[in-house]
Amino acid sequence: MCPHTPRCPDPSGPDREAARTVVSHPEQGWSLLCNGIVIFEDTGELLPGGTAIAPHRPTDLSAFATTIHAPTEVPPAQSRSSAA
Repeated sequence: MCPHTPRCPDPSGPDREAARTVVSHPEQGWSLLCNGIVIFEDTGELLPGGTAIAPHRPTDLSAFATTIHAPTEVPPAQSRSSAA
C-alpha cells in the first residue's frame, strides 16, 4: 500500500516508473520503487510478479549524435582598472 499523496502509479500502468524511490543502490545499479518495481540503471525493470522488462531507452546518447560541437571559447574577463 502506497503511503504517498498522490499515490504512486500502479506497477502495471504506463507511468509505473514515476513511483517514488524507496531504496537506492547506485553502486549496484538498481533502485526499488514504492510500487514494488526494481529499476536498473540500464533502464531494464523487474516487476513485482517477476516479469522482466528489457532496457527500453538509449543510455549511450553519443551513439545517436549526428554532430559533435566543440565547446565555445569564452574570452577571459577583462580586468577593470580603477579610475585615477
